Amino acid sequence: MAGARRYRFVKAWGLLQIVVGCLVMLLGALAAIAVLSPWPADIVTRVPAEWRTRLAPAAIAGLMLAIVLGGSLVLSGQLLLLLRDIHSHLARLDARDRRRGRDSGLSSTRQDATSRLLPRR
Repeated sequence: MAGARRYRFVKAWGLLQIVVGCLVMLLGALAAIAVLSPWPADIVTRVPAEWRTRLAPAAIAGLMLAIVLGGSLVLSGQLLLLLRDIHSHLARLDARDRRRGRDSGLSSTRQDATSRLLPRR
């Protein structure tokens, strides 16, 4: 249980990365939809004419950049949470092995793994 409290910051940081990554991708998609959709014609007419030709490719490039940056944030957050879970599982297995006395160094009296699976007679 001490390990779970010790890594609360890692969990919070991983969740924050996931949320921020999803928000970046969502905002990038909304911005691209807003620029490329036909309904904001009055907003687009306020943009200077020389900028209008670059607006659609910039929106598509912004969407791709948002997907790449947001996706990397989501993946790194998921990786942090995964490593935290692996650490807690390994710590639990290590504690269980210590309780059973497997770390005592008595390899001659130790049974092999298959002997536990065979029925006792």
